[in-house]
Amino acid sequence: MNTNNVIKAKEIALRVHGDLLDKKDYPYIAHIFDVALRVAHLGESYEVVGLLHDAIEDAEPEDFKKEITELIETSFSKEIVLAIKAMSKRQGEDYFEDYLPRLKANKIATQVKIADSSHNLSKAHLLDEIPQEKFRRKYIKVLNELGEDGMSCEIPLVYSEPKEKWILKKS
Repeated sequence: MNTNNVIKAKEIALRVHGDLLDKKDYPYIAHIFDVALRVAHLGESYEVVGLLHDAIEDAEPEDFKKEITELIETSFSKEIVLAIKAMSKRQGEDYFEDYLPRLKANKIATQVKIADSSHNLSKAHLLDEIPQEKFRRKYIKVLNELGEDGMSCEIPLVYSEPKEKWILKKS
């Protein structure tokens, strides 16, 4: 189901993340689309939040962040906006003491964070050895905090094509 909300969310996600690369030089938008796909079965609101879960945090510079925040606030329902804002870590917030408890108060944000953390954990084996263990511990702990068995969520992601072959389409 590709409704107007999902199409609009994809357009915004591509504006924010379209040119970004992850730590292994793969298009960051692949992460965004994967998270959205993992929660799409829960409903359109979940898919939209999945597409926009990093949009406010990652929009830079500050005037672009304001533009994206305003666009989200005027384009989507209050339920979706509140979930996206719950997903957005605020400056100065401690991840486990402030951010996660605030996020867990929103059911959509919780499910999207589980999908986000599971996808992040699935990429841990691609990192260098020392950061890999720290990264793995963080996301296993996050998943445990969200009520999942973090260890069982680690399913290594395998990129089947060389990154040069990735082609992103806008629809």
